[in-house]
Amino acid sequence: MFNWLRARRRRKLLAEPFPSWWEAILRRNVGHYDHLSPAEQAKLRDITRILVAEKRWEGCGGVFVTDEIKITIAAQAALLLLGADHDYYARVPTIIVYPSHFRTPNPEDDWEDDELSDTVLDGQAVYRGPVILSWDETLEESRKPDDGFNVVVHEFAHQLDFLDDAINGTPPLDDPALAARWRTVMTAAFEAHRRLLEQGEESFFTEHAAENETEFFADATEAFFCRPADLKADHPDVYDLLAGYYRVQPLAWFPEQSDGR
Repeated sequence: MFNWLRARRRRKLLAEPFPSWWEAILRRNVGHYDHLSPAEQAKLRDITRILVAEKRWEGCGGVFVTDEIKITIAAQAALLLLGADHDYYARVPTIIVYPSHFRTPNPEDDWEDDELSDTVLDGQAVYRGPVILSWDETLEESRKPDDGFNVVVHEFAHQLDFLDDAINGTPPLDDPALAARWRTVMTAAFEAHRRLLEQGEESFFTEHAAENETEFFADATEAFFCRPADLKADHPDVYDLLAGYYRVQPLAWFPEQSDGR
């Protein structure tokens, strides 16, 4: 019954024209948008509209959550869903936005500000909970789509990883062949990355990606969407694996990367 009502609400929402000033926000703030094909742009608009409507949006540290903030964040989260079967991040009830870097809230304190840890972050994904983001970092990275970093993409990649209730860098994979390749390719890439760092050598991925498999998956996803040519050149197996999972080809969005410009 509830699924039917939700589907009906979504159909009604998507039947309405997409507000022109919302699209202006996409073009101003979401650098990926102009690189997408018309069909991908249309799908991103639909996903964005549903995420804006169905999530609870909360501001902390003095942030008043505007439509601009909602659209900018939702559109970046939508990138991960463009080609995949999905449920609009149904396990993410709330998106919390701080003005800048934040100390991680105590989850037992209902995400209030009076009990905070000493860990300073730009983003955090909570298992079966909210995604927490720094607005200034989000906006800066959103406007530089091929700069290599995107905190929204990173944190929502974690939420995909969480879907099988195992926080291990492997999202649910319905294709047995893809699942088998995933174990081989991602394990090899993760272990090679850690070895390079242990030897004091440079690695394509960040130091943070060496912490565990789930951070490696989120870091690789950032590279896939923001540095596709570099990822393809350095780790073609990882690029092809993620292309099979996300069912998009970011290389087509940034041909100038492939040209070396």
